[in-house]
Amino acid sequence: MHYSQQIILKRWLPILKEYERTKAKIEPRPFKFVKNLCEAHQISNKELARYYRKWVENGRTPDSLLPAKRGAKPGSRRTPKEIERNIIKAYRKFGSNRYELVLFFKPYYMNKTPSPATMDRIKARYSLKEKEKKIIRRYEKQAPGELAHIDVSKLLKDIRMAFKSKELYTAAKG
Repeated sequence: MHYSQQIILKRWLPILKEYERTKAKIEPRPFKFVKNLCEAHQISNKELARYYRKWVENGRTPDSLLPAKRGAKPGSRRTPKEIERNIIKAYRKFGSNRYELVLFFKPYYMNKTPSPATMDRIKARYSLKEKEKKIIRRYEKQAPGELAHIDVSKLLKDIRMAFKSKELYTAAKG
């Protein structure tokens, strides 16, 4: 138990026990009214009532006085299984990257569409089998330079004239 939790328990357990004695008018009691109890401990009546209600509802256990965890519970924000299955089917069928998958599913799931990073996490959870890895097209080639190509957009005027004159020469000859 953390030190801050111990402080909460040391403060509130005696206050709540005094509150019960004061409320039930059991003698000896240090305070005649609940108002006096609140003033002595510098708390509001509303705060005392809230802590007492939590304490009684949970069977008067000390842990019920500690603050509850806040925020999303683990796994509560996970993508639903049905959506995950559809993403995996599309990935295995088309071999799309995460951005293409987001664009593909956006019209169907609207604001429930997982982010590109979530798409990658989903793909990592469901790894591909050997047969499915072959379906995805890869740009891997056997020899170096197989993927290389050249685009020529401008040719010098002299070279064009040379090609034209050669074509004219072959056309006149043939």
